[in-house]
Amino acid sequence: MIRSHSIDIRDGVVFIDDEDVSSMIRTTSISDAASLISSGSPVRREMVALQRAFADRHDTVAEGRDMGTVVFPGADLKVYVIADVAIRVTRRWRELRSRGEAQDFDALLRSQLTRDRRDRNRSDSPLRIAPGAVILDSTLMSIREQADEVLRIFRERAL
Repeated sequence: MIRSHSIDIRDGVVFIDDEDVSSMIRTTSISDAASLISSGSPVRREMVALQRAFADRHDTVAEGRDMGTVVFPGADLKVYVIADVAIRVTRRWRELRSRGEAQDFDALLRSQLTRDRRDRNRSDSPLRIAPGAVILDSTLMSIREQADEVLRIFRERAL
């Protein structure tokens, strides 16, 4: 099915068949479904191929649970971002609330714990720290502080 659709990112906007789906793919239901669907090997193989093809054409910063281990194992910089699960869920809860999507905190927490467990234990591309990755604990950091730290690490390594 992936092959019958076009997926593109232009100026930070995600398009499927030229339709802007940037907001849609950040909803809880799509995020949960993506975690389930992408655990299947055929889907993962297709997505890895698409991601690598995109990176061949563009300077790329990618985030995801297997970017440094599977998709881009030869990346110039790999940062493994961690944070306390309660903080991650609080951030997600606030993000959803800001978009008018009321969510039950406890349900989000259960969903996150389930997804973390599934991603760590799946047979294809399990969640692991990539060799050579810098571990960044973002628990007490703002988004700006996280970005600044990644840029600092990148610049330090580029010298």
